[in-house]
Amino acid sequence: MKMRLTGIQVFWIILIMDLGMTLVMTVTPSLLAKQDAWISVVVAGGIALLIALLATQAAKLYPGQTFFEYSHSILGKWIGKGVIVIYLVQWYTITPIILRQFSDLVQVMLLHGTPKEAVMLLMIFVIVYATYAGGIEGIARCGEVLGPIILLMISLVLIASTNNIHWKNVLPVYADSGMTGILGGALAPASYLGHSVEYLMFAAFLTQPRKGAIYAFGAVLTSVFFVLITTLMVILTLGVNLSSNTWYPFFEMTKKISLFGFIDNFDAIPVVIWLASVFVKFAVMLFLMSYGTAQFLQVRNWRNLIWFIAPVIFIFALVPQDVTEASTNYLQRYWVPFAMPVNMLGLPLLLLVVGKWRQRKRPAAANQT
Repeated sequence: MKMRLTGIQVFWIILIMDLGMTLVMTVTPSLLAKQDAWISVVVAGGIALLIALLATQAAKLYPGQTFFEYSHSILGKWIGKGVIVIYLVQWYTITPIILRQFSDLVQVMLLHGTPKEAVMLLMIFVIVYATYAGGIEGIARCGEVLGPIILLMISLVLIASTNNIHWKNVLPVYADSGMTGILGGALAPASYLGHSVEYLMFAAFLTQPRKGAIYAFGAVLTSVFFVLITTLMVILTLGVNLSSNTWYPFFEMTKKISLFGFIDNFDAIPVVIWLASVFVKFAVMLFLMSYGTAQFLQVRNWRNLIWFIAPVIFIFALVPQDVTEASTNYLQRYWVPFAMPVNMLGLPLLLLVVGKWRQRKRPAAANQT
C-alpha cells in the first residue's frame, strides 16, 4: 500500500524538524551578533523562506514523481544520480550527529552516569520500530500529536519567563554588531531552519501535491516566529554575556523561572520538547535514508535497508569525541559552508531552472514537428 501524507502532516513534520533543534542548538551561534541576534533570526527566516520557495516550486514541476525520478527527468541519468548522492551524504551525516547530540544532552540534563551507548541504543530501537512499522505516514501521525504539544510547551516557557525580562539587555540595537555580525549570526539558524528542503521528498507522498507549498511555508513561518521570540527572551532574561557562554541558553532560561514564589522547576519542559523533536526528526531522517537508498540501489523493499542503516548510524555517532566535535565542528565545517548553500539552495535552484527550461522546450519542439 502506498504511503500518503496530508498537507497538515507535512506542516507538522517540517515545523518539528525546524523548530526543536534550532531552539536548543543555534541560539548560541546566533549570538555572534550579540544583542542583535534577534535580527539575525529575521535574516535566517528570510533564507529559510527562500529554501522553502525553491524546494516547493521544484517539486511542483513533476507532481506524482519521487525526488529520484524527477531528478533523472530534469538533469539526466548520471547528473541526477550525482545530485541524489549529495543528498544521501547529507542524510547519512546529519542523522548520527542528531543521535550524538541527543545522547550528550540526555547525559548532561538527565542521566549523568549512564553510558552514551545505552542512551543511543534505546533511541535507535524506538526509532527503528516507528519507522519500520509506520513508514513516513506513521511518523507524520506522531507529528500531528506531538507538534501541538511542543508549541504549547514552548509558549508556556516563554510566557512564564516574562517576569525575568530586562529590557536594557537588548540595547543598543545594531551599534555593537553591524551587518557583518548580523549576517554571521544568521547562518547557523538559517541552516537548521532549512529542513523544508526535504519537501523535495515529501511531495511524492502528498494526497494533493499542488496544495502542499502553503503548508511548507506555514511551517517555516511558524518556526521562525517561535525561534525569534525565544532568541529575544534569552537575550532579555539572561543577557548576551551569560547566554553566549552556555551550550543550551534555552535550558538556562527555564531554570530562572519562578512564579508566585513557589512554582518553579520548569527544567523538564525543554527536555520534553527536545525529546519529542528528536524523535520525529530522527525517524524522518531514517526513513529518508532507507527509502532514498532503496530507490538509488533499486531495492524493492526499503524497509529491509533499515536493519543495515541503523547500525551504521550507531557506529558513526560514536566517532565524535565530545559535544564540541559533534555539534560545533560539524556545523562549521559541513552543515553551514556546504549543506546550506549546495543542498538547500543551489541544487533546488538548479532543479527548478533546468526543469522550467525543459518544460518550455518541449512545447516548442512539439510545435515544430
